[in-house]
Amino acid sequence: MPTQDEPRGKVDLPAILYIVGGIPALVGFLVLVFSLTRACNLPA
Repeated sequence: MPTQDEPRGKVDLPAILYIVGGIPALVGFLVLVFSLTRACNLPA
């Protein structure tokens, strides 16, 4: 049985920018959403 490597995605600039910029943006968005919902639930 010949062992063949699975095809892998290429690493280029858009992929790096997506990882470096996309993950912090997603985390920041979630923090913003949860902080807004918490602020709206505080007693007046």
